[in-house]
Amino acid sequence: MNPKKLLVILLLSFIVWSCQKDNEEVDVNRTYDASKDQITFEKREMRGVWIATVSNLDWPTTKGNAEAQKSELIVILDKCKAMNMNSVVLQVRPNADTFYPSELEPWSAFLTGTQGLDPGYDPLKFAVDEAHKRGMELHAWLNPYRIGATSVTLAPNHVAVKNPSWVVVYSGVRYFNPGIPEVRAHLISVVKDIVTRYAVDAIHFDDYFYPYGAKSTSNPFGFDDKTAFDKYGAGKDIHLWRADNVNTMVNQVSDAVKAVNPKVCFGISPSGRRENSLDLYADPLVWLNGKWVDYLAPQIYWEYGHATADFGKQAKYWNDNAVGVPMVIGIAAYKFKDPAYPAFGNVGEFGRQVVETRNLPNLNGCIWFRVKFLDNTELNTYLKTKYEYLSLMPQMRPKSLPLPVTPILAKSSNKITWSKISGANKYAVYLLVKDVTKTNTFTAKLAAVVTDLQFTGISGKSYTITALNEDNSESLYSNVVTL
Repeated sequence: MNPKKLLVILLLSFIVWSCQKDNEEVDVNRTYDASKDQITFEKREMRGVWIATVSNLDWPTTKGNAEAQKSELIVILDKCKAMNMNSVVLQVRPNADTFYPSELEPWSAFLTGTQGLDPGYDPLKFAVDEAHKRGMELHAWLNPYRIGATSVTLAPNHVAVKNPSWVVVYSGVRYFNPGIPEVRAHLISVVKDIVTRYAVDAIHFDDYFYPYGAKSTSNPFGFDDKTAFDKYGAGKDIHLWRADNVNTMVNQVSDAVKAVNPKVCFGISPSGRRENSLDLYADPLVWLNGKWVDYLAPQIYWEYGHATADFGKQAKYWNDNAVGVPMVIGIAAYKFKDPAYPAFGNVGEFGRQVVETRNLPNLNGCIWFRVKFLDNTELNTYLKTKYEYLSLMPQMRPKSLPLPVTPILAKSSNKITWSKISGANKYAVYLLVKDVTKTNTFTAKLAAVVTDLQFTGISGKSYTITALNEDNSESLYSNVVTL
């Protein structure tokens, strides 16, 4: 045979063989082979959504109608579930008034239009129950010091009415004075009351502490807390004293939550720049080093390339300063296609930010601000591609229970069954999907979280299952079954 023809035949044979080999490697339908394949599990991540009630921003939009409010919230939670979110952060104490019956503070005006008026149901209990039905955590969001604008009429039983000396008016807004010990004691009572009576998964504070502008060298008592400073300052610098007041409050709230129920987390969402947070006398690094928070959620509401708060640089800063505390990044959904923020004119900016939280080892997901802005078809559709499968919440709770043993799976037709695992309260069902970027590797994608002892899967697919306990700790994965 002509040597040139032989060379051509050999080259064509090699190309055909290479294509066959490549096709085999990228066959996502190939079932798991225990003799040569391995499994990698995706990183757990918080996928949270803030639901603001102050000024009726997100919920409820209808006042004085319990059934309408329940229906609205169900629609919101269903949308979050459809996006594979695993947590909601619901504002339950917007202006030192409540979304639950309380002997300490009046009903919120945002429920009925009148502060102190009973809405006819318990919104917090309803929200907790409905979130848990959908497999989502509910974090109870409180603002520690804000009372609201001076133009608002407070209920006669409002603690600010009963204790006017606790109040500082600044720029037309009432605030509790953080320097008064009785203010801290009241806040701690409020937190204990919630944790004692409700199955909330976390207490959550936002980024408001002392108001913006209070930290002034030219007018240090523009925020007029001089009487309290003279009484309790003990000779400290005014700015150091105010910072100590916030730190003391955070420490005491943390201790109170753990004393009532160690399974409830305490999280704070400060500004995405530490410098901005320090302007409010709030130093997240102190809270992190003291292990006073179970998670921190810095609100990095800027884009990549921002002149003073580049997203990537801020994300790396919090990653590098996590000191073992889970970091969850606040994302500015409200900026999507707002002409004032051209960098957020397309969904790609959000995609980069989600990817960054997955790539940096100490970042553990995102919380989106706010739920109203996820009700956008383009952004909603895009995020479903990023959240195609479910995700377990990251490990935030202290590990106090033994690790569950591994389930042993059996199958019959398309049904997988297993025996009850002692100490387990739920089971994570993973679908194995061929990883096209790695040889002989399957990625475990969370398909369902169930409480019963069976799961019906898809014919031809491979599954593995883990058991989880109340600490959210996970067993080793089970044997793999292919249906």
